[in-house]
Amino acid sequence: MRLLRWYPQSWRERYSEEFVDHMEQEFSDRPNDFGRALNIAHKGIVARVGDLGLSKSGVNPVAQTRAALGTSFALAGLEAILALNFWSRAMLLWSGRRYHPIPVSATTGILTVATGLLLVVFVAVTLAVAFSTVRQMVRGRGRPLIGPSLLAVGSGGFLLYAARFFPRMLTAYIQGGHGFQGIRLSHPGQVIDALAEITWDLTQKWIALWGQGPIGTTTTQAVVDNCVPLAVLVFGVALALLIRRVELPRMGARLSVPTVALVSMLTGVFFIAYLAWSAVSGPAGAEYFFPESRWLGITYLVFLALVALLIGRSGLLARPHEPRQQRNQIEILES
Repeated sequence: MRLLRWYPQSWRERYSEEFVDHMEQEFSDRPNDFGRALNIAHKGIVARVGDLGLSKSGVNPVAQTRAALGTSFALAGLEAILALNFWSRAMLLWSGRRYHPIPVSATTGILTVATGLLLVVFVAVTLAVAFSTVRQMVRGRGRPLIGPSLLAVGSGGFLLYAARFFPRMLTAYIQGGHGFQGIRLSHPGQVIDALAEITWDLTQKWIALWGQGPIGTTTTQAVVDNCVPLAVLVFGVALALLIRRVELPRMGARLSVPTVALVSMLTGVFFIAYLAWSAVSGPAGAEYFFPESRWLGITYLVFLALVALLIGRSGLLARPHEPRQQRNQIEILES
């Protein structure tokens, strides 16, 4: 039974009896075998990776798509914070220029589009899962969803509390009070510049690990800012669990694979565009990646690359691999 715990729950539900019977026979012949234990541990880890939608092991074809979508959502949630911070920095530097070379404008524009679409997909998936969860609970089949729902509500409420200054700061920019330059909603350039400034002020405190925050920041607020990445991770994991357990509508199930593919494309495009932006537009020296720490910025870039690769792999594994002729073939049987 201890060896069986190496495998994920979905695998244990299908093969636990066969595994236990086989192990009893193995132990009767060879009570102690270190190589056997290592082999089981290795296969169990591979099965757990497959249970996350990152390999074909341990996940049936139906569950593969949901696992891939859930894992992609959790990873994309963490990337969203970095994407917002990197985009806001690029946009502010672009706005501060009097002359805008074509490569600078092109890379900044790609970052803007990729970040915006990534946020739209993130919000759309969250709303779709929330609607499906509430509907399933109303129908009396929400018992498996209680735990992940509580995690999602708790972490989501924490994130809303951490971002509570956003409406106030946006209002200050619009009204032009307290030293802020007034903006008009009819001028998209001013609105985007203000959004970039606000986003930079918020996200910079979140991704600067264990920072004390600006002067005047209370200890409580500094702790809240430092816990935002952890809250995003918890929220992503909770939504990933809900995606795997909730009864999605037929349209939602059909859009799962395209959604994973879209998230993979957006993360890859953002990473490549940011590298290109750093080459043609970024500031010199250690601030190429991150103002406070160059190595922290490089670490974040490596993380962005890994996220794009992992989401891309899960998207490829979630696709149906049957030949098109077989998928569209209709078999006619004689009566």
